[in-house]
Amino acid sequence: MRIFLHIFLPLIAPLVLYTIWAKIDANRKGQGLPDWEEGHWFWVLVVGFVLTGISLIYLTTLGDDIGGQYQSPRMEDGQVVPGHFKSK
Repeated sequence: MRIFLHIFLPLIAPLVLYTIWAKIDANRKGQGLPDWEEGHWFWVLVVGFVLTGISLIYLTTLGDDIGGQYQSPRMEDGQVVPGHFKSK
Protein backbone atom coordinates (compact mmCIF):
# COMPACT_ATOMS: atom_id res chain seq x y z
CA MET A 1 0.00 0.00 0.00
CA ARG A 2 2.86 2.37 0.81
CA ILE A 3 4.38 1.84 -2.65
CA PHE A 4 1.01 2.71 -4.20
CA LEU A 5 0.66 5.90 -2.15
CA HIS A 6 4.22 7.15 -2.61
CA ILE A 7 5.02 6.09 -6.18
CA PHE A 8 2.01 5.19 -8.31
CA LEU A 9 -0.56 7.68 -6.99
CA PRO A 10 1.60 10.82 -7.50
CA LEU A 11 2.60 9.54 -10.94
CA ILE A 12 -0.87 8.54 -12.15
CA ALA A 13 -3.05 11.22 -10.48
CA PRO A 14 -2.00 14.10 -12.81
CA LEU A 15 -2.60 11.89 -15.87
CA VAL A 16 -6.07 10.89 -14.69
CA LEU A 17 -7.04 14.45 -13.74
CA TYR A 18 -5.76 15.91 -17.02
CA THR A 19 -7.49 13.19 -19.05
CA ILE A 20 -10.80 13.90 -17.32
CA TRP A 21 -10.39 17.65 -17.82
CA ALA A 22 -9.33 17.23 -21.48
CA LYS A 23 -12.32 14.95 -22.15
CA ILE A 24 -14.76 17.44 -20.59
CA ASP A 25 -13.15 20.33 -22.49
CA ALA A 26 -13.21 18.37 -25.76
CA ASN A 27 -16.89 17.50 -25.31
CA ARG A 28 -17.68 21.15 -24.65
CA LYS A 29 -15.90 22.18 -27.85
CA GLY A 30 -17.26 19.24 -29.85
CA GLN A 31 -13.81 17.79 -30.53
CA GLY A 32 -11.87 14.69 -29.54
CA LEU A 33 -9.05 14.44 -27.06
CA PRO A 34 -5.94 16.35 -28.14
CA ASP A 35 -3.04 14.41 -29.64
CA TRP A 36 0.14 13.91 -27.64
CA GLU A 37 1.80 16.62 -29.73
CA GLU A 38 -1.04 19.13 -29.33
CA GLY A 39 -1.96 18.65 -25.70
CA HIS A 40 -0.02 19.27 -22.52
CA TRP A 41 0.70 15.57 -21.98
CA PHE A 42 4.45 16.08 -21.67
CA TRP A 43 4.03 18.58 -18.84
CA VAL A 44 1.50 16.34 -17.13
CA LEU A 45 4.07 13.53 -17.14
CA VAL A 46 6.75 15.90 -15.84
CA VAL A 47 4.44 16.96 -12.99
CA GLY A 48 3.77 13.30 -12.19
CA PHE A 49 7.49 12.50 -11.99
CA VAL A 50 8.15 15.62 -9.90
CA LEU A 51 5.36 14.68 -7.46
CA THR A 52 6.74 11.15 -7.22
CA GLY A 53 10.22 12.51 -6.51
CA ILE A 54 8.89 14.87 -3.84
CA SER A 55 6.95 12.02 -2.27
CA LEU A 56 10.03 9.78 -2.15
CA ILE A 57 12.21 12.56 -0.74
CA TYR A 58 9.58 13.23 1.93
CA LEU A 59 9.42 9.54 2.75
CA THR A 60 13.18 9.22 3.18
CA THR A 61 13.90 12.48 5.02
CA LEU A 62 10.78 13.44 6.94
CA GLY A 63 9.14 10.05 7.42
CA ASP A 64 8.37 8.52 10.78
CA ASP A 65 11.24 8.43 13.23
CA ILE A 66 11.34 4.98 14.70
CA GLY A 67 13.16 6.24 17.77
CA GLY A 68 14.33 2.97 19.23
CA GLN A 69 16.80 0.15 19.06
CA TYR A 70 16.12 -2.81 16.78
CA GLN A 71 15.81 -6.19 18.49
CA SER A 72 16.53 -8.98 16.03
CA PRO A 73 14.37 -12.13 15.98
CA ARG A 74 15.36 -14.64 18.63
CA MET A 75 14.31 -17.88 20.30
CA GLU A 76 12.68 -17.71 23.75
CA ASP A 77 11.31 -20.82 25.42
CA GLY A 78 11.35 -22.70 22.12
CA GLN A 79 9.34 -20.01 20.29
CA VAL A 80 10.52 -17.44 17.77
CA VAL A 81 10.04 -13.87 18.94
CA PRO A 82 9.85 -11.64 15.83
CA GLY A 83 12.13 -8.67 15.39
CA HIS A 84 10.85 -5.33 16.66
CA PHE A 85 11.96 -1.88 17.77
CA LYS A 86 12.51 -1.48 21.49
CA SER A 87 11.87 1.96 23.02
CA LYS A 88 14.88 3.76 24.45
